[in-house]
Amino acid sequence: MMTGFMLPKWIERLLGVDLAEAGEGTQWSISAAWGVPPWLTLLLTAGAVALVVFFYFRESRTVGMAYAGLLAALRLSALAVVCFMLAQVMLTRERTGLPYAVLLVDLSGSMSHVDQYLDPAQREALLARLKAAQLDEPSRVNLARMLLLENDAALLKAIDRRYKLKAYFFDRTARAQSGNIDELQEALRDAAKATGDTTQLGQAVRTVLNDLRGSPPSAVIVLSDGINTSGEPLADAAEYARRKKVPLFTVALGSEEPVRNLKLSDPLVDEVVFVDDVVFFEFQLTGTGLGGKRVQLTLREKDKPETLTEMQVTIDASGKPQKVRLPYRPPRSQWEQRVEAGQDYVEYQFVIEAEKLPEEGDRTADNALPPQTVKVSQRKIRVLMAASEPSHEFRFLKHLLEREPSIEVRTVLQSADPEYAPTDKSALGTFPVRRDELNEFDLLILGDIEANTPTFSTSVMNNVVSFVKEQGRSVIFVAGPKYMPREFRDSPLAALFPFEPGSVVVPPPDVDLTDGFVIQPTDLGFGSPHMQLGDTPGQTETIWRNLPELFFLVEVPHLKPAARVLAEHPTRTGPTGRRLPVFIEHSLGGKVLFHCTDEVYRWRFRVGDVFLSRYWVQTIRYLCRSKLLGDQRHAELSTDRKNYVRGEPVRLRARFLDERLAPDADDGVTVMLERQGHAPQKLKLQRHATSRGVFEGVLNNAPEGGYHAWIATPTMPGTAGQADFTIEPPPGEMQELEVDTAELKRAATTTGGRFYTLADASRLVGDLPEGRQVVIETLDPFVLWNWFPFPLLVVLLLVAEWVLRKRKGLV
Repeated sequence: MMTGFMLPKWIERLLGVDLAEAGEGTQWSISAAWGVPPWLTLLLTAGAVALVVFFYFRESRTVGMAYAGLLAALRLSALAVVCFMLAQVMLTRERTGLPYAVLLVDLSGSMSHVDQYLDPAQREALLARLKAAQLDEPSRVNLARMLLLENDAALLKAIDRRYKLKAYFFDRTARAQSGNIDELQEALRDAAKATGDTTQLGQAVRTVLNDLRGSPPSAVIVLSDGINTSGEPLADAAEYARRKKVPLFTVALGSEEPVRNLKLSDPLVDEVVFVDDVVFFEFQLTGTGLGGKRVQLTLREKDKPETLTEMQVTIDASGKPQKVRLPYRPPRSQWEQRVEAGQDYVEYQFVIEAEKLPEEGDRTADNALPPQTVKVSQRKIRVLMAASEPSHEFRFLKHLLEREPSIEVRTVLQSADPEYAPTDKSALGTFPVRRDELNEFDLLILGDIEANTPTFSTSVMNNVVSFVKEQGRSVIFVAGPKYMPREFRDSPLAALFPFEPGSVVVPPPDVDLTDGFVIQPTDLGFGSPHMQLGDTPGQTETIWRNLPELFFLVEVPHLKPAARVLAEHPTRTGPTGRRLPVFIEHSLGGKVLFHCTDEVYRWRFRVGDVFLSRYWVQTIRYLCRSKLLGDQRHAELSTDRKNYVRGEPVRLRARFLDERLAPDADDGVTVMLERQGHAPQKLKLQRHATSRGVFEGVLNNAPEGGYHAWIATPTMPGTAGQADFTIEPPPGEMQELEVDTAELKRAATTTGGRFYTLADASRLVGDLPEGRQVVIETLDPFVLWNWFPFPLLVVLLLVAEWVLRKRKGLV
């Protein structure tokens, strides 16, 4: 059966059927009642053709090949017409009307806004067009009326000629406009004021699609500024239209000049650091209408004009918030000048500012963050180092820490003679065997130490586990060629390793290691404070790239789920295809850092101790920062602001000031949110990508009201972190006036339509799809098989063949 085609008017007249009225048409289709299977039909046809050709080929010897071919063609044609009649072929027809098109005109309050056009020529041209359409000021609603009414409503009439036009005006609701094209013009002339108190653009699109669900329109034309103050987002309605296969053709009305503004928000900084540590100020930078511009960010102390550090940032072209990290290392000399007698810390108040760009005009209120308080301290850290033998790593690190004034180091060498300890200022005779003795230290550094010896028995190892898990202290393991970690796979210490001990591969001791490698930090590593070997991110990357090569590496391919790789081998991979880790961190109450190499001391070659010292001192301080917090606060909960408009996302952040209290699971923080007069609801927070003690989450589509939030899990001593915020009704129509061209473009792209501005809206009619005719009714079929021309044709064909055969004496 062949369906969906049109016949020329002269054929319809020949068939004697009624012609369609203006704006209507007739859609034809062919049907038949041939009951023979296709394969059998093909077989019979081939047989008939072969038989006819065979007989007439024999007669070609008498009359010639051409004459015989003509006779065969007449016979086959007669057979074909007979088969056509036997198939009972009919023409069925349906009366159709023009396809639907919908016109949506925005009459919400924002459409009454008169934009400021900065280009004088553009403004003059616009005023001239308005005057010609008998309209006055260039308000957005007048632009819509001008587009539809100018040139004697040429655009409106062009659409009406091709489609059955249905028009809607909308603000809070979509209202269908009845009547013909002349009445629609009058309705547009009467719509001089846009006074709707809210815009539900998405809901308006959905309404018209539901109204025409039986006969979907070929296109929906939307004339709007794109502002949606409540209800369903336009993006959701566009997705609904896409599923309905209805394209949206959107026309943005209003100035395309965006509101240009810089905004700094959502700061995050460590409250307490050690002297010489790098302080990272992390915050969000939003540059509305300033995409691609370069902006200078500066850090200074409150009430002081001197710039401490600065950086250039390129503003994201999308206008979305972008994360910025501004590093600063407070100089020791400044700390020494300010520290007061009896104190070991200096309190700073830092201010971060963005320069004012010329495009911002007077909008500079958001160009600075509120002062951020940071305490810089020099409390001494007590470190215990232990190893079996004095390797190069042990010796260089021991001497380095002995010279560092902020660290008090004690060392244990299992292989040392009894006379060694009294003669060395940092040496202990044996590893602390009692738990209270071990807990006097803030950090352990365990190198290639021998297991199950009198000085490092199972009970001592259990004390180390308690040191980390119960006391929340930190430990650094340094792999070695003999014992660490291979000999501890079945010991209590295996629970502290960030990998599966059974998967460890140690280089054979009798093989010379000649394949050197330069450690490559991961993104997590570059984001960790203790890995900052330079004063800026660029310096840090350069330094890591040019450090001397290492050779020894213990392979630990199978990591535990909570492990975080801070540095890795640049090329070698394990059985899983991932690069082999070199520095691994995870937390079990306290932090655990595992070095898969004992050759970090090689960094002192060519450049001396500068980077070796900076790495180790920063790492020790990083692992011991919880020591500076004392027992004051444990965690805080905050939101990015206190007041929100319904529909805006609420960003919550839980920050564990003592990271030892942060849960191990990446989603281990649950916040309870209680709206006044309603039952509490739960929200899971996820761990920040680079900060173990920070968890973040987003509350979407929350109802209006006042909210109280608090950290429900994990439970902590003292008062849990709390925060209060308010969600308010949507702003008035006139509060947000920037034309949302991005949303209108997205809706058009999603549905396969087109987006226009006032300048190119004249192309709209030519871009509209043809659409399918709407079936009005099914008409009586026209029976072809017994129409008199076909039997007559059979007779004529047979008579013509008989005459031709008679002439040649073949009858």
